[in-house]
Amino acid sequence: MLVLALGCSVGVGEGQITSEIHDPECERDGRTVEMNPDFFAADPNEGALEVRIQRGGDFEFMSDGLSIYLSDAAAEAMRAGTPIALRAEDDRPVRVLLYLHDTCGYDRDRPPPVYVADAGEITFSNVYAPDLDANQLETAATFTGVRFVDTSRPEERYVIADGEFSFFFNRGRPAQRFP
Repeated sequence: MLVLALGCSVGVGEGQITSEIHDPECERDGRTVEMNPDFFAADPNEGALEVRIQRGGDFEFMSDGLSIYLSDAAAEAMRAGTPIALRAEDDRPVRVLLYLHDTCGYDRDRPPPVYVADAGEITFSNVYAPDLDANQLETAATFTGVRFVDTSRPEERYVIADGEFSFFFNRGRPAQRFP
């Protein structure tokens, strides 16, 4: 395992995310989709940590992925192993989004689906928190039965997901998306 990123340097990690889609606007409504992530990125900023796990290194609006925001990475690292309840409120210490832009598609009349974690738990076994321990580079977590909703229509558009991931922070040169 090798890994990851400042400002989206490309890294290597491992993980799996399985999503059961319930969204009539998605071409795969009622189906289960396996996201085999191969792009792992972490961006520490003033004590916070933004994590992105996705299939492919393309822009988010063209990929499927998971975005996690930890407002205080050191606090989350200190409580590693403790399940964290996920809710859609903006003031939560951990917020998780799921985007299925590649799987569900979008066009001018239909905005891309972004689902917010509204129920369930995520458990980090490790969190990269340079303010706490700059030598502990791994970020790893598991989640089961997390409900992600479109907040404008939560009963119609939602996804149930399970997953796990693990990668190491690696300060490197940012990925270049064009020649």
